Amino acid sequence: MLSATSGYSIQHLVNKFHKLLDDSPALPVFDQSGMEVAYLLIDGLWFGRRFVLMAYRQSKNLLLLKISVAKREVSTKIIKDLKGLLDAGYNFTGIVTDDGTGIVKAVRAVFPHSPHQICLAHMHRRVVSMLGKKPKDERIQKLRKLADHVWLIESKSALRDWSQDIEKWHRGNFSYLLERRYDQFGNWWYIHKGARKAIRILLVLPQRSFKFLDHPLMPKTTNELEAQFGHLAKRWLAHRGLKTERWENFMKWFVYFYNQEKLSRSKRH
Repeated sequence: MLSATSGYSIQHLVNKFHKLLDDSPALPVFDQSGMEVAYLLIDGLWFGRRFVLMAYRQSKNLLLLKISVAKREVSTKIIKDLKGLLDAGYNFTGIVTDDGTGIVKAVRAVFPHSPHQICLAHMHRRVVSMLGKKPKDERIQKLRKLADHVWLIESKSALRDWSQDIEKWHRGNFSYLLERRYDQFGNWWYIHKGARKAIRILLVLPQRSFKFLDHPLMPKTTNELEAQFGHLAKRWLAHRGLKTERWENFMKWFVYFYNQEKLSRSKRH
């Protein structure tokens, strides 16, 4: 279509675009002046097993502050991204992420004294996947109800009561969680692996995913950022033939123009 409308050959246009994608633009720095609080959202979008796109955004603002591509969510890469945000002049009241080892380690290294909320939605989804959507065992059904109850907790007293219920379930079903199965060679394994993993998450959830109770403006989840991933995923499907380096630069150009559009709209209004 571009060739037909411009008069240039397809190969000429390909060469032009590839030359453009050998470099990437610097994203404009968002002005934080006048803001009492600013919470940083971090999440990764995996494209198969090839690489992950790390995205950084301030809560309640549609502008993406930074994106980067890596083969894994390694802490060294994320630390470099976070330091880049600090060097750009950004300051954050707190951080909201999933519980990925690399992300958690990086946040502790760069923001050791900032409140770090582990996304409640990520944790809840993990527990549900371990317990199943419709468990048949009554004990697991009760644990599933307790897991779903996290969305109703809006005070420290409610969190304390919920934590006591989780600990009570753990004590009452301790022998159930220890049940084993043996094979003919004497090897054994725990029967209820999903329940064991789920209760481990739920027992530490009060210390990890309820920082928002001390910081009322802090988001519970990274859902704001995840909603934007739909746009990014569509670009991947349309341009998945690009080399990784050029695709990363393409995404940076896309985010650059995306931010410019949002800025121009905000100025008009």
